[in-house]
Amino acid sequence: MDARARLAGLAALLTALHVAAPAAAREPTAAEAQSALELYKDGKQRRESGDLPKALEKLRAAYALVETPITALELGRTHAMMGHLVEAREILMGVARIPVRKNESAKAHEARTEAARLADELKPRLATLTLKITGAEPSGGATVRVDGVELPPAAWTAPRIVNPGRHVAEIERDGKKTEKIVTLKEGEALDVTVSAPAATQASAPPADGPPEPPPPAPEPKGGTSPLVYAGFGTAIVGVGVGAVTGILTLSKASSLDEACRDGRCPPSAQSDIDSGSTTGTISTVAFIVAGAGVAVGVVGIVLSGKGDAPKQGRASLALTPGGAMIHGTF
Repeated sequence: MDARARLAGLAALLTALHVAAPAAAREPTAAEAQSALELYKDGKQRRESGDLPKALEKLRAAYALVETPITALELGRTHAMMGHLVEAREILMGVARIPVRKNESAKAHEARTEAARLADELKPRLATLTLKITGAEPSGGATVRVDGVELPPAAWTAPRIVNPGRHVAEIERDGKKTEKIVTLKEGEALDVTVSAPAATQASAPPADGPPEPPPPAPEPKGGTSPLVYAGFGTAIVGVGVGAVTGILTLSKASSLDEACRDGRCPPSAQSDIDSGSTTGTISTVAFIVAGAGVAVGVVGIVLSGKGDAPKQGRASLALTPGGAMIHGTF
């Protein structure tokens, strides 16, 4: 009984400790294998000719089609030649995670060993950037970026592995931004202090309640009535016309006094008599109109002196057989 119990316990332990073998990698298709091989060869040729960007493009495409230790090794080497030490080491370390394929060649096995060695060789060449943030807390609404990549608040001040070369650290808050540009050498560790822009201060409410409303606009005061301009303008015109025609009438009368003797005038003086009569009538009417204009102007002055804005007045003059009449609304 005891022996069977021990055997059952051992079986359970073996089951619990059993680790499944890793699943075999999917074998690439013939088309994928051929395409990857051509891209690999093209990439190496371009690298040997000095065209590193194009070589990187070809080797990256070959590795995307078929992940092999050999392609990964050459892709990592190309990254390292371009100064991408972080990317190179990541790819080289990933070679150990590539499943071993059926009938893997000795060259592939050597590539695994070389990739591990090169990854260890690159480690001390990596640079380290550590930010020191002032004027902002992780919960304060600011955003921190390094080379355009936003950092999670918990990692703002954590050491960050970067490639040697130029880097930009920036803090943004309330639409304002401050930045610090630094250049790191291979293997250098640098602490960089970046000050956050000042936070926008919210407007404080007034201590004594809401502000008082603005005073009402002053009521418009009365201006000069248009009757003033109309009346006195008419008076000026009337006086001018009356004076001119009056002078003409007096001139005609003087001429007739000389031509007419004993109350009789010759036929040749008839035109002067008619002309003098006409100008005399015009002069009389003009002076009457001028007087009426003065009256209108006086009324306008009276209305302009009142506090309320004057209503629009209108005045007109009309000639009548007895002189002139004034019509108006005030």
